[in-house]
Amino acid sequence: MDLSRTLALRWLSPVPWGFALLAAASSLTYGGDHAVNAWASTNLANMGDHPVEALITSAFLFGADPWACLRGIALAGAILAFLVIRFGNMRAVALVAVGQVLGTLVSEGLLAARIAAGQADPALRATLDVGPSYVIVSALAAVAVAGARRWHRWTALAALAVRAPHITSGLTTLGVTPVGHVTALSTGMLLAWGLRSSDARHRYLHRLTLRAAPLQQPLPYRS
Repeated sequence: MDLSRTLALRWLSPVPWGFALLAAASSLTYGGDHAVNAWASTNLANMGDHPVEALITSAFLFGADPWACLRGIALAGAILAFLVIRFGNMRAVALVAVGQVLGTLVSEGLLAARIAAGQADPALRATLDVGPSYVIVSALAAVAVAGARRWHRWTALAALAVRAPHITSGLTTLGVTPVGHVTALSTGMLLAWGLRSSDARHRYLHRLTLRAAPLQQPLPYRS
């Protein structure tokens, strides 16, 4: 990857800036609207009724506190920018989308199994569960594993260390949010490792091709 040539363009990528603008607009407008949050919640009730809409919308609702909302958006935008610098727009979007989807499906699926087994209150099917935390955690994990710059990786690791108590709080009781966080974190790490390995393999094959090219030149014709 030629970082020197693409760095400026990727800092101006529509992915982090678009996410930040949409999140700011939706959160500042609807962050305190209970009806909107209830509809966007990625709980079992909504996942059985409008799963795609809930999965997308919930990722752009940061809450009702304007200052906390803006701080969270700034962090998310910066980490998404680091992710785009390393993997490009499409792969960055795909990575955090998988983190959001798997974080939700695993955590809510486990809750559904526990409710069916009589180990959890059926009322939890309608629990309010909105926010971009699965997106942010998967992006942080991916940057920590495969960030383009050392300071990107250290920044992501520091953010994960600070958020660790929040990420894992309630994990021993199989709470929906911590299970989702751990799933999103693992997803981000594994996908980033796979993409990094794929990039390294492609670079290696490209170098082999360049080295082999002179050997494939036809010999000059002699009459």
